[in-house]
Amino acid sequence: MVLKNTHFQSKNCDCPHGATDRLLDAAEKLFCERGFNGTSVRDLTKAADCNVAAVNYHFGGKENLYEQMFRRHLGEVFGEHRDNIEKVKNGSETSLESFLESLVRTTLQKLTTANTQIPLMKLVVRESLNPQLKQELVALDIVKEFLEKISECLQKLVPGLDEKKAILCTFSIEGILMYPMLFYDLYNKLFWEVNIDELTGHIVKFAAAGIRQAAQE
Repeated sequence: MVLKNTHFQSKNCDCPHGATDRLLDAAEKLFCERGFNGTSVRDLTKAADCNVAAVNYHFGGKENLYEQMFRRHLGEVFGEHRDNIEKVKNGSETSLESFLESLVRTTLQKLTTANTQIPLMKLVVRESLNPQLKQELVALDIVKEFLEKISECLQKLVPGLDEKKAILCTFSIEGILMYPMLFYDLYNKLFWEVNIDELTGHIVKFAAAGIRQAAQE
């Protein structure tokens, strides 16, 4: 939990909110570049232009800052899909293909820019496979809520798709999207430069066909 105190002042900011955001921004950059063990508290506070005690004051230590960095990142990623999810849940006229297209395009378009979410997503995967700390850091409650919402949307859009099949389809969609996020540069070296529009269209058709097939089984 982030600790707050209205009397705390960082070097160049009169409010603790500015300090916490700068520390989280610094954490994203430095942890991705150097890893958890290679990043010191002094490195973080220097990059955030904060007092050396700011990490402990606002987060209770480097470990909690590491965790809150993941939580903020995943919250932002999943928040980008909130509007499309709400449209389906509220009964708006949305086809399976248009829902998948928004989901896929919003995710893959980050590959064409110098987006900080890509290295962070890779760090999330590394942390899942090789945890640096003992406590759970990948904010499973946020991930679970997001996957459940996607599953609920699929059930609304595809008649005959029960809860278990919808969850399995959601896992498949996540897997299809995760590989380009992690290995996009490698794909381009092995084959040809992958066009995001073409890849989006292919994934949408591929996923939609698989989901409808699952509903019929």
